[in-house]
Amino acid sequence: MTRARRHETGRTVGPAGLLIAVMAVGGGSLARPVAAQEDFRASDPGRPLRVEDAIPLKLREWEVEFGFRGAAREEESGAGLVAELKTGLFRNAHVGLEIESGVEDEPDAGSVSGIEALHAHALVQLGRETPGLPAVALRAEVATPGTGTLGREGWGGEGVAIGTRSFGRWRVHGNGGYGVLEDADGGDYWTVGLGFDYPLGLFSRAILGAVSAEIPVSEGRSRVWLEAGSRWQLSNSNVLDVGLSTRLDQWEAGNANVELIVGFSRVFGIPWLTRAPVYPNPTIP
Repeated sequence: MTRARRHETGRTVGPAGLLIAVMAVGGGSLARPVAAQEDFRASDPGRPLRVEDAIPLKLREWEVEFGFRGAAREEESGAGLVAELKTGLFRNAHVGLEIESGVEDEPDAGSVSGIEALHAHALVQLGRETPGLPAVALRAEVATPGTGTLGREGWGGEGVAIGTRSFGRWRVHGNGGYGVLEDADGGDYWTVGLGFDYPLGLFSRAILGAVSAEIPVSEGRSRVWLEAGSRWQLSNSNVLDVGLSTRLDQWEAGNANVELIVGFSRVFGIPWLTRAPVYPNPTIP
């Protein structure tokens, strides 16, 4: 679930403790499950694909996500952890916070680690899918500097246009956008991706696949990923996802390059933040 690393050093992320505390509340006694969760076909960033769909969370719905990404390469290995909290703050839109950390074992530097960044994003759906048009959404994200060897040195941002179109039981997702980074973190880049999801039989499970790329604006080679995975609806509130990812541009001289992605999410509601409809007066005059 972690993004590709484009940075080396950074600074401390202050809001991280607040994000973790809110997540703990979401999984605790204040949380109550939502009634009809069918999230197994969702294509969230990093769960397990980098490509996402144009469908936001429901109004006043909350979701907490945790993810792990383990990489096995010929000369180095690493792992990343992600925790995210998001909510349907408005109708047809949601906002979220995500903290991203990692550790890598490099031949020359040994074991390095750090908080890569704290991300805040908003996704707004501009139009729902119709028989003739796809669902369309825009996603805007800002990322803080990080801490440790893996942390970003400066602030970053990204804007992505998203389209989702159904073809029978298949759904296809297209992403295209632009990212802003300081030169020390890799510089600006274009992003593009194409993915799909397909439900399996009568079970609450779907298979997903995607190919995506980040293309540097100035120097450097493009980063290209091929990914596949599956999502299971464990209950009305809980979803598990598992996937495999490979960097196609890193397959050189037969070197291995595979990542395992595992994620879990829980959708919940907070009673005092949820509006209940007022029942009509049953009295008959």
